[in-house]
Amino acid sequence: MRSEAPVVMSVRGVSKRFHMVVPGQEMKTTLLHPLRAWRASRRNRDLWAVRDVSFDVGQGEFFSIIGANGSGKSSLLRLLAGLSKPTAGTVETTGRLSTLLELGSGFHPQVSGRENAILNGLLIGMTRAEMEALLPSIVEFAGLQEFIDQPMRTYSSGMYVRLGFAIAAFMEPEILLVDEVLAVGDARFQEKCYDHIATLQRKGVTIIMVSHDLSAVERFSDRAALMERGRMVLIGTPQQVVTRHLERLAETSPEIRRALEDGIEELIAASPEAKERFDEALKEHPEFLRMRAEQQARGQADGTGEPPAR
Repeated sequence: MRSEAPVVMSVRGVSKRFHMVVPGQEMKTTLLHPLRAWRASRRNRDLWAVRDVSFDVGQGEFFSIIGANGSGKSSLLRLLAGLSKPTAGTVETTGRLSTLLELGSGFHPQVSGRENAILNGLLIGMTRAEMEALLPSIVEFAGLQEFIDQPMRTYSSGMYVRLGFAIAAFMEPEILLVDEVLAVGDARFQEKCYDHIATLQRKGVTIIMVSHDLSAVERFSDRAALMERGRMVLIGTPQQVVTRHLERLAETSPEIRRALEDGIEELIAASPEAKERFDEALKEHPEFLRMRAEQQARGQADGTGEPPAR
């Protein structure tokens, strides 16, 4: 965290537990077969999605959270947004909070994009007049001039993302929370979003982002954190955290390790079986391929043919 920046979000000992119910405890079974339901209840277990997480984020900081699927990233972001109540611990924020989380969250599909935008503003305390003044900028950024008065059930997933980001970013937030939902948009819109995020950051807006896009994490973040099995195991520079994450992927997947050592092309050319195993590994770790592809593209752009050194 920037030493001179005031803290705008303080997270202390936050945990989130979900009670996992095994089959056999449905209401019908409980009423008709109480003994069977009782036996099933003894097999219930608790799932800790987030365990004892603590960190501070300063004003104007870009803080990214990465980790494998199921590591607790999105569950943590929902806790930070106040959409889920922690089982233990506290989240304290200073300033107006704006969120871009699950695709379609906060939208009513039967209502127009225009009315959904206004409703989103009203929910965080803005007036209708304030939102109507912001609407031209929101619509222009999202590129939805022809569709803003259509019901959102007619929107594509990309249109949802464009409108959702524009609303979240133009509502003058002091803290902006962004989940992996940006991955749904096309590459040009993603770059447009990151440019606007950089503009917000220069204005002192704090950005907290969950992402599988490791290249974006390295390019834009001031600090990053790595989540594993619900715990925040490392907070450091983006390069430190991304490197640790890739090392952990290499430990758990021989195919990822070989791709890191020898290159993707050499690995998949080895045999059809090697390519199949690598494709399966990528289903679990899509962030790896995304990062390597972007690194190679940058290397080709600068004429070296090699990814830039970290």
